[in-house]
Amino acid sequence: MDVIERMLDYSNQHVQIYLHEEQISTRPGASAGIWMSFLLPTAIIVGSNSNHDVSELYEIAVSLSLGLLGTSALFIARSYKCRTQDYAFVIPPVFTYIQLFFYNKVGVWFSIAGGFASYSFSEAVIFLLDAVPKSLTYGEASVLTQALILFLFLVANSLVNTWYNAPIHCVNTSSVIMQVGLLGLLLISTTTYFFPQMRRPLPFYSLTLGVIFGFVIPFLQILLQENPVLWIVQLMLSNTTVGLLVIYWVICSGLAVLAVNFQIQGGEQASTMIRKYFHILAVLVFIPGIIRECCFLYLATGVVLGLIIGLELLRVLNMPPVGEALQAGFKVFADEKDVGSIAFTPIYLMAGCSLPLWLYTSVSSEENYAGQHLLPLMSGLLTIGIGDTAASIFGTLIGKTKWKGTKKTVEGTLASIICQMTLILMLVYFALGRSKGRKREP
Repeated sequence: MDVIERMLDYSNQHVQIYLHEEQISTRPGASAGIWMSFLLPTAIIVGSNSNHDVSELYEIAVSLSLGLLGTSALFIARSYKCRTQDYAFVIPPVFTYIQLFFYNKVGVWFSIAGGFASYSFSEAVIFLLDAVPKSLTYGEASVLTQALILFLFLVANSLVNTWYNAPIHCVNTSSVIMQVGLLGLLLISTTTYFFPQMRRPLPFYSLTLGVIFGFVIPFLQILLQENPVLWIVQLMLSNTTVGLLVIYWVICSGLAVLAVNFQIQGGEQASTMIRKYFHILAVLVFIPGIIRECCFLYLATGVVLGLIIGLELLRVLNMPPVGEALQAGFKVFADEKDVGSIAFTPIYLMAGCSLPLWLYTSVSSEENYAGQHLLPLMSGLLTIGIGDTAASIFGTLIGKTKWKGTKKTVEGTLASIICQMTLILMLVYFALGRSKGRKREP
């Protein structure tokens, strides 16, 4: 373990030096986090091996992830000033093209696009770090860039398929709505970044309305062959459980807004424990949805992610009428990680809790998912909502023994493990109860 730690530290230092030479400012007080650059592709690849019933779209994601994995490794090699690295960077794109064309059979143009996406990964990471200075580490920028590349490539494939075959199942329709909506938000964000004149209120809101009513809704109408707004309303009114969930989520959202407003009025900087209360709130929001209405929760996660990104855009642009209020909330809840121009912490929380739902859409569409796949779907909540929160709160309250070389405490780690195991046992008991209930049905 000591050898691995020394190798990681050495590689992190090389990457930091390389980025410094490129005049790139990463998040201060944090290491490069090179291990994160392998996290998302590895999770997707491992997921395909552990679940044999994956969709064609997921298999395409695996092929692209293999290329991104190779390019990530070569980027780290570049920081060592390896002489052969310029030639080696051609290998992952070529491999990605061959995999997509011969194995996934996505066609020549999509295969070329996949190879280009793999090749452009390194430059895209540098561009992102330069666009939001001091907001990200190299590892965080890698994860975001990989997620964006995978999102754009898979959305393109998905929308082409949807053009010829309208979705039937709830999760598939929700996916299309999420994809087109997030594409619209990406269009608004990139336009305001490259065209400063769009950062004034009138042009900005005109652009937003134009994208919503000129692109998102009409395009969804064509793809779904029905009005997307009416489809969402019908889903909300489909049964009593969904209606109760909506009311419950509105109450939770209201409590969150009141908590933020109370902190702003008090004028005191929020402590770590106070910030972790929002993790607990996320657990309370997600668990009923996963257990009872997974498809509706799946759609809601995409809507809320878009809302969080949209609000952050309004805050960064200081866009009236909510820009100043959002900035005030950011000031009292910001911690040492939020020193850059953009606050990624709320996005990380939302994405971390939702990622299992996004990766395994086929699982969440099954009628008996709550009995067989409840634990995998809640893995994000277990790690972030339960484990991280318990470690932080108990580590602050009773933590005394520090792990070597860190600020983390042994007591916090034990509390994290115990709380996660407790929830797992409760989920197992719930799953067994559901299974027995189905067996007793005539």
